[in-house]
Amino acid sequence: MIKSIFFAIFHPDKGPQVLHQVPDGSITPSPPPSNEPPPLIDFEHVSSHIIPKQELCDRLVTICTNKYRLLGYPVCLEDRRYERNEFIFNFAIVLDENAEFSTYKSVVRKLAKLFKALEEQSGWLSNEVTRAGVYALIEQVLEDLNNYSECMIPINDSNTINIKLFPTYAPPPPVKAWHVPVSTVQLELLMDATWDLTMQKIVPHIDGINSVRRIGELADADYNLTKKAISHLLYYGCITLVDIFAFSAIYAVTADISSLLADPQMQEECINYIRSSDSAKIAFEDVFTLYCSLSQGVTLKKWLMENFQKMRAIDMRRFIGFGVVKGIIYRVHKYPVAATAAASSQVPGKLAGMLKGGNSFDEICTELQVGEKGVMDMLEGRDDVQIVHR
Repeated sequence: MIKSIFFAIFHPDKGPQVLHQVPDGSITPSPPPSNEPPPLIDFEHVSSHIIPKQELCDRLVTICTNKYRLLGYPVCLEDRRYERNEFIFNFAIVLDENAEFSTYKSVVRKLAKLFKALEEQSGWLSNEVTRAGVYALIEQVLEDLNNYSECMIPINDSNTINIKLFPTYAPPPPVKAWHVPVSTVQLELLMDATWDLTMQKIVPHIDGINSVRRIGELADADYNLTKKAISHLLYYGCITLVDIFAFSAIYAVTADISSLLADPQMQEECINYIRSSDSAKIAFEDVFTLYCSLSQGVTLKKWLMENFQKMRAIDMRRFIGFGVVKGIIYRVHKYPVAATAAASSQVPGKLAGMLKGGNSFDEICTELQVGEKGVMDMLEGRDDVQIVHR
């Protein structure tokens, strides 16, 4: 949330001055009598950065003071029509110091460039009559951005303040070859002819089954470009990543399993997602019992044989996928570890360098392009190589 927007200039006689501020009294005290709260900041303390010397103009300035962050983009115009042959102004915004501010950088840049153009065209800011309208403009900008995250405010027949705040997200986790992307939206409905060519090629192969490497192969796309495209989809929340599905895999419940029990909406979502057909009837009690029965040391194959009757109306892949995405179960990975360096050197091919405990079976199988049985065959008879589950 923007706490304040203000317009400041360099006055030839008085120095840096705040001419307009929203809310009133947020930057400099209003003249008495006034019941407004004290200013958010001490303007005198930061005025040399808000209206800096000419050499520091035309660049983004950020200042932290009194637990607030100021963002501005001071502009200096040189012309003989101005006193001292220059006119310096700044439209600055105030945010909480700890607030995410990257998306607001474009706000101060756009305001600076728009009003710079207005001033160059008609002296809009240096003219006391026209610049009286600044207060109403920045008041509307503050209200619209805080309430709607965008604004479109006409200034005159040919100029409009048009700003949109785009959300910022945390960087996505690294995308690996053995990850399986699962779409959380209907990608085909979002896609159009303007999308990146690699993206258009890979989207039809994102089905919750194919791994990243397999998607690149099926789409006949460069592997690195495929990873980058999937990373973009992950960044915007269009997909999530899960492990390769295999009946030899092991899953166990997490402490968050209680959230499924406490959330009726999540229960309904679960049942609708995991059922094998629209007509299938599933009791939530059975679903919850099935999730709780997953444990370390028991493969999905063995678990399914024990719970075959209860799983008749349930899609196994969706059952596991839902649990992983919601964080109520987790994958127990298998890692081959050689007891000694000599033991590693006796294993053929690339596998020799992947026995230090840092490479899971998923990674090894994807890298070597073989199944888990193929890897186990390579390790057959090697008593000095242990399989660690974690």
